Amino acid sequence: MTRAVVIGAGIAGLAAAAAVSPFFDGVVVFDKDDLPTGPRPRKGTAQDTQVHILLKGGEIWLERLLPGTRAALLAAGAVEVRQAEDVSMWERDAWQAMRDLGHSQLMMSRPAYEHALRRQVMALDKVEFRDRTAVDALPKDTDLVVVATGRGDRLLGDVDVPATSLGIEVNYTSARFAKPPRFRGEGRFIGCIPLPPDDRYGLVCPVENDEWLITLCSRFDNKVPTDLEGFRARAASLPVPDIADRLAEAVPLGPFSSYRIARATWRHFERAVDRLPPRVLPIGDCISSFNPTFGQGMSVAAGHAVALREALAASKNLDDVAAAYLPRAAEVSGQAWGMAAATDLEYPRTEGERPPGFERMLQGSEAMRRAAALHPEVHLLRFEIGNMVKSSAAARSGPAARLVAKEMLRRS
Repeated sequence: MTRAVVIGAGIAGLAAAAAVSPFFDGVVVFDKDDLPTGPRPRKGTAQDTQVHILLKGGEIWLERLLPGTRAALLAAGAVEVRQAEDVSMWERDAWQAMRDLGHSQLMMSRPAYEHALRRQVMALDKVEFRDRTAVDALPKDTDLVVVATGRGDRLLGDVDVPATSLGIEVNYTSARFAKPPRFRGEGRFIGCIPLPPDDRYGLVCPVENDEWLITLCSRFDNKVPTDLEGFRARAASLPVPDIADRLAEAVPLGPFSSYRIARATWRHFERAVDRLPPRVLPIGDCISSFNPTFGQGMSVAAGHAVALREALAASKNLDDVAAAYLPRAAEVSGQAWGMAAATDLEYPRTEGERPPGFERMLQGSEAMRRAAALHPEVHLLRFEIGNMVKSSAAARSGPAARLVAKEMLRRS
């Protein structure tokens, strides 16, 4: 095998380049943007000024693909947030317990994540970057093409595959802030996620340079303000004061930016492998794009890339890779989709089919949340499933699962 092409140099494209590089003599990564030499936003990443969270599972997958990634992120200024000692999370109607779960997450801005990972991939001998190069048609003079062009993918837009879609109508506004003196050095991650149908929620994410990225979110017609006074007023309307307290003296370091996501979509390429052009594979948001406020996108892309590497290692020739890769990628997408969709569908105005037994699913989720407050082992399991360290199946067996079942029976 001689040459692979990756189209798109975002997180999915970088992970894909790392995944395929051991199997080819050369890998070329194309991107239409002028890739910055530092951790700066770029035009081709529409949401890169918003909060991004690397799930623990995503970090583990990236470390498998690019050994040394964790150290590289820390060296680039990532804030290590201990779970759940450094987390203040108001969820539905109560604060989550703060206890040592034995895990930590690395938090930074999206441009900083991407810059650190791009440097890691650039250090690979076989990988070449060609920026300022738009790709308008699938290349034909190569052995494998990985399409990592994100939600707005056009290269595979004509491929007829079944899809699951939800009308979520999520909107959010973010800005980066200098901390006031009394909060300098604080590495606390704060979230406020009220009980549906209340559609207001907010996040305070510590990032590099001892700064904050703060996002306020809503759904449907309840738009988040884009001015400082309105932004502070919206934070003050939340059921707990922690976000508003930090915003009261924080100084914005740039403009407020807003984003709207109308639909979440999962394209089931695994059900239509033969409809893809030969030796052309999608990855990341080209396959599944979720409600981004769950912070799953970067981690799912990393999981897809690990699935791609495993498929290349297991296949006898390149014509077999799609059939090996796409079902593996679908497993990664499926876990993330299940978690995000379960919450999205709690909002009555969300468009989409509620699965059979949906109410029972919500009862199980609520029982796990209550049990997590009482039992550290359930709290740990809930974190590991939510962060894609373990599969959702882990909730169905073992001591922690029995505690959840007991809680469910107690409230039935």
